[in-house]
Amino acid sequence: MGQVGKVKLAVLVDAGEETILGMIAAGKKPTDVIKQYDVGWHIFHKWIAAEEGRDVRYMHAREMAGHNYASKAEEVAEQIHLQEASVNSARLAVDTYKWLAAKANDQYDTKQASVAVNVSVTDLHAQAAQLLASVGADVIDAEVVEADSDGGDDGE
Repeated sequence: MGQVGKVKLAVLVDAGEETILGMIAAGKKPTDVIKQYDVGWHIFHKWIAAEEGRDVRYMHAREMAGHNYASKAEEVAEQIHLQEASVNSARLAVDTYKWLAAKANDQYDTKQASVAVNVSVTDLHAQAAQLLASVGADVIDAEVVEADSDGGDDGE
C-alpha cells in the first residue's frame, strides 16, 4: 500500500470503529461513509480486515441497518394517508426501503426460492404395479388399439 493509501486508512482509524459502524447501523449506506471519509472501497475493506472480528461487527451493523430500512418502509406506508403524496411515489419509497433492508439483512429478502418438480409417468406406472403386487392384487397388462375415425371395422 502506498503512502496515500496509508494516510486514508489512518483517517478511518482516527474516526474509530464505533463511529463508522454506528453510522452504518443507523442506516447510512457504506457508500456514503466512504464518500464522507474520502476513501475508496479498497481502503474501506482493508480497514475492515485490519482488526480481527471487525468483519463480524461490520455485518452486524449492516443487519441493524436492515432493521432501520424496514422501519422506514413501515413508516412511509403508515403515513401515506397523512400527506398529499401520490400513492405511486409512496409505493416506490416503500419498495426502495424494502430493497435496502433485504440487501443489508437477509431476513428481509422477499425472493422466493423456486421449486421444480419432474414427474415421470413411467416411474409412476412402475411404482403402482409394485404397490399392487405387494398387496396381492392382479396387475392387468393391456395394449392400446387405435380405432378408425368413422367408428367402423377395418374390413368390410
